This record gives sequence, C-alpha cells and structure tokens, in this order.
Amino acid sequence: MANIIHFQPKNEIAAQKNLENFIEHCRNNLTLYEDQGGWQNNNWQHKQKNRYIAMTFSKYREKSNPANFDPLNEPYLSFAKAYIRYNQSIKAVSSVTNKMVALRMLHDALSEVHGVTNVLQTDGLVIGELEALIKKRVTNKDRRNKVGYQVEILLNFIRDKRFVPALQSWKNPWPKVAAKAERTDKESRKWQDTRCPSMHQMLALADCFANTETVEDKYWSSVITLLMFAPGRAGELAELTVDCLHRGENGALGVRWYGEKGFGFTVKWVPKVLEETVIEAYKRLIGIGKQAREAAKFSYDNPDIFMRHNRCCTSNDFGENTPLNAYQFAHAMSFSDDTISRMESKTINFSNASAWQTVGAHESKWVQSLLANGEPTYRDLAGFVASEYQNSDWPNLTSIKRPIWESLVLIRDREFHKEFKVREFSWRLPSVNELNAQLAVRDKLKNPPETLFQRMGFKDEDGSDIRLTSHQIRVWLSTNAERGGMDAWQLARWAGRARINDNRHYDLRTKDEREQQVRSIVEFNERPTALEAIKLNLPVSYKDLGVNRIGIADVTEYGMCVHDYAMSPCTKGGECMTCKEHVCIKGMPKTLERIISLEEKVESQFNKAIEDDADGEFGADRWVSHLGWKLAHIRTQRERLESEDTPEGAILWIPPEHDPSPVKRALEQKDFDIKVSSQDLVEESTVAMLLGIENA
Repeated sequence: MANIIHFQPKNEIAAQKNLENFIEHCRNNLTLYEDQGGWQNNNWQHKQKNRYIAMTFSKYREKSNPANFDPLNEPYLSFAKAYIRYNQSIKAVSSVTNKMVALRMLHDALSEVHGVTNVLQTDGLVIGELEALIKKRVTNKDRRNKVGYQVEILLNFIRDKRFVPALQSWKNPWPKVAAKAERTDKESRKWQDTRCPSMHQMLALADCFANTETVEDKYWSSVITLLMFAPGRAGELAELTVDCLHRGENGALGVRWYGEKGFGFTVKWVPKVLEETVIEAYKRLIGIGKQAREAAKFSYDNPDIFMRHNRCCTSNDFGENTPLNAYQFAHAMSFSDDTISRMESKTINFSNASAWQTVGAHESKWVQSLLANGEPTYRDLAGFVASEYQNSDWPNLTSIKRPIWESLVLIRDREFHKEFKVREFSWRLPSVNELNAQLAVRDKLKNPPETLFQRMGFKDEDGSDIRLTSHQIRVWLSTNAERGGMDAWQLARWAGRARINDNRHYDLRTKDEREQQVRSIVEFNERPTALEAIKLNLPVSYKDLGVNRIGIADVTEYGMCVHDYAMSPCTKGGECMTCKEHVCIKGMPKTLERIISLEEKVESQFNKAIEDDADGEFGADRWVSHLGWKLAHIRTQRERLESEDTPEGAILWIPPEHDPSPVKRALEQKDFDIKVSSQDLVEESTVAMLLGIENA
C-alpha cells in the first residue's frame, strides 16, 4: 500500500480553500482504487479477504442497482470520493455501507435546504433535515443507531478539517439497541429460535464427516470440522497453515489460529474427545490441497514459466516462447475432454480459426485476450496464471505474513466442478459464500448446486432440507458454552473475541434457561457454599473457605488460594499442594484430574531420585527427601478427594504444622515457645518485627 500523507487543514485560510486542498490532496496524492479507474470512476470496490465490498457514489434509491445509478451531484461528489478514499487509506474497514448512507443523507439534506450540494453550506437547518431523512428512510432502530453514528463522524470531520469551522456539534440521538440475542420482542424471539442450530443438525454435520466418500465431501466436511471444536469465523480458516497443529506442555492438542476483528494470534485447544477427529480433518486437507500448494510454490519460484502438468501434450523440449496451437493450448489450460473431442472431430489443422473458435466457445473473453498478439506461448500462459491467481498480497496470506502455499485449506481452481476439469496449474482459497453453499441451498439460483447434506442424504427432523450457515456453528458452540457455565473471559478467549461484551450476541439460550440461571443464584436463603459459588461463576470469599479475613480467594490449578498478596508476594513459587494457604474443594471441576496428573509426574521424579541416591549421586538424598514430602501431600489430598467419606464441597487444607512459616521456624530455632496462627499473618509479622528476627 502507498504511504499515507495525512491532510492538515490550515486555520488561517478560507474554508473554500481548505476544501479544495483536501479534495486535491486525495485525488492526486492518494492512490487507493486507482487500479479501478480512480477518480473518474463512480463505483469503487474494496477487497477484503476473498470478497469485494462495493462503494457506489449514487443518489438515494429505495432499491439500489450498482449497474444503473445516478451519481451524486458535484461538487459534493468530489468531496464524497475524497472522504472515502482518505478514510479507507488510513484504515480500511470491511463495511462502508453506513458510511455511504450517511454521505447520501447529507447530500440530499443539502439539496433540500439550499438547493445546492455543497458541503460548505452545512448548517443547523441541514442537520435538522438530516435527522428527518434518517427517521423517514431508516426504520430499523439498530440500523438507525449505526447510521446516526456515521453521520456524527461525518459532521465532526467537516468541522475538524475546517470546511465549516463554526458548525454546531451534533450527537447521535438514537441509542444503541440491545443485542438481538437479548431482546424479548416477538420478531427477535423468532430469530433466536431459528438462529441456534438444533442438536439434530449438528449431529448431521458429524455424520457427514464420518461417512464421506468423495474428495469434495471430505474437503468440505473437514473444513466444517475445524469450526466445530471451538467457535471460529469462516473467514479465519484461510489463515490456518500446514503447521497449525500444536501440542502443549501437558500434551493437549491445540490449533494455532489467527482471530479476525483485532483478536490476533492464539491457540484454540481441542477437547480430548475431538482430538482424533481434528487430526483426521487436518490430514485430509493436507492431502487434498497438496497439488494446489505445489502449483503456488512453483509460480513463486518460476515467475515467467508455466507449470507443465500431466495434461500438457507437448514434448519436454517444447520452448517457452514457441506458439501453441489450439489443441496444445486446450490441454495446457485443462479444458474439458468434451471440448477437445469437438475440436478433434471438426479439424485437423489446430492452428486455424475453427479450432480456436471451438476452444473459446465457453470462455471467449480471456481466450481472446491471450490471442490478441497471435497464438499464445507457455510464457504467455505463465503471465495469465500470475494475473489470475496472484493477488495484491502475493505471495502472502492476507492477514499473516506466511506464503499462500502454506495455507491448510488451499485448493485448485475448479477443484470440485461438475462440468470443467480442474486447473492443474492453479491455486485459490475458498470463500465464505462457497462454504455456506455447502450448508444451505441457494434459492436465488435457478439450478443451485447440492449441499453437503443433500449429497449425503441427510434431512432435518421435519423432513425438509437442512439449512445452516457457518456463523450458526459459532453461535451453537457459544450458546452451549453458556449453558455449561463457562465464564465470560474464558468464552471470549475461546471464541476469539477481542471484547467480552460481544458474548451477548451469541447467547441464544431460551428464556426458561436464563430464568433458571437467575433463579439458581437468587433462591439461596443464605450465601452459597464455596463449591456452589464456583459452579455459578461467583467469586469465592475468604470467609466462604473459613478464613476470617475480608477478600476474594484466587483460583489455582488445584483449588483456591487465600494468601494475602497485599501483605507479601507468594513465597512458594507455585508449590500449592504443600502450602497451608491453599485449599482443595471436592467437586471443583477438573481439580481431581489435575492432581492425579501432578501425582504421576512427581512420583516419576521421586523414583528417579531414589535410583540416583542408590547409585551414590551427590545431592540425590536431598531430592528424595523433598520429593517424598511433596508426593505424600499430593497423594493424601488425592485420596481424600476420592474417598466416599469426604462429602461433596468439603474444604481440604494442609495442616499448618506441615507448613511452618519462615517466622515460626526462626522463633523455634531461638527456643521461643510461641503459638502463631497459621492464618493470622498480621500478628505473626508483628511478632517478628518486635523480636528483631529476619525471615529465614
């Protein structure tokens, strides 16, 4: 992208001159969209990932038509182009729809009030007309809030850039509407009922993956599987690389993931029960995309050479600059067998017009462009491949600086096409629309392609076709995470959301489920126990654990910690299982499993220390003593948690005598017979200070 030169208005010159300088700056110094006709074109397109966002500088119409429209009047048209180019050059956004609506609203308000469309005429009367137009044209409250927000930005821009320095300030008067998932009106509740997939539909997806036979079904079911182990956006799949699988220190399987919308890089951990499924999906995609990755790498390593593949019919010594006849061209470009057969039946001279007409019958535009300078050569085909498949980010993926041939989901052009042969020399990334076409029938098409469900023979519970979107999979996972009690921060991290508040858009639990959660919190006649508080994602206080001190306990890997970090940092260095300030709670999720895992690791170290001690290794006896002490405490806590005699919710401490503090040890060394409470750290520190004893 070209260097961005920010426009700086000058206070001492007239507003008219400031506006002229701004438009001139954006027209002459900024180059965004220059490849699309630049300033002379009234219809720009911004590429975002694998799709294009249209920006049409047209007047307001109830039904827009990018192919047939009336452009905005001058001089407002030039200002609108400058405004869009300037803002998109500084920070390109994926959706400019509401920004364009705001520009059209101001255009029409100026025309209605002053009869001219000059932004310099913006005043209080125009702002009043703006509000009236928004109320009339935008009936949806959520959309009205968003349009109002863009109008506020536009008016501030006009004032701050000193086109109209005295323009009154204006705040968006339409409040932000509650998330649709949280509303209780009839329309929203109907939307909620259809938005979250049913268990039957999700199990159908799983069955598709398990029972696939064709390469096409294996590919799409594998892609969908990568959206099912954790909430992900379909657009993020393109950034998955061939080395995305990752094993954590604890052996857990994760997938290196790049989250959109400002989240960035993360590792999405795979549930144990889905590990084999994710690994199988990964292997399938590696195999299916192998040839596409090879084609992309070849094009990068050999920029002016066409990749000769199995369907090429020329000899090995055929020159790069030697003209190809129609027959050779058809094979090189992976034309269908039917096209080649028709050509063979009509002519023997494959260089004549009849042969080339047969070749270009269905794809005449790009064939004619290649024939503009005579019969094409392999070098010409290499240029065609580069123009067709190398985008502005070449050779990298759009969001991460990794070459496109390392993409896990890369495929060749026409990989699964029913009529045309796959282009052996090509590569491309699937679009979100293609993925959604595998999940629901495209009703707008005359002959829509079959969905994954239709090819596999799966129907919905009522016998109709299953209809889903890739986004609904994300909604289903988020909703069921809410049902399972996942805390908000963890859910946002799991789903790749930069803001915790965005969780609410994906929480489609029923009204009854929400009421039950509230009831479970408020129906306690007294404060819930520590275990009940944990299960309800409520904070656990010191008093809940029997410690007479104000504060909230910290969650650890094995339980809860009651150390007062305001007094001193932790001196244990993570040795929670031998610390008197740490508590295990029976029934706390995953606690027992983690303690069992820890016991196995420490026992392995302990046995190794015993062997080293027997061999006379220096210092091994110290490790035998230390690890034995540690293992005894871990094993005791594990046995207490497993015991049927230990009630659910029991709070299990390490005896204070097993973990004397440095102060107490120092006092005992000086023969002081002083009883110091294991929990009363304030008094203990005071005693040490009075006796002049430093912590050992």
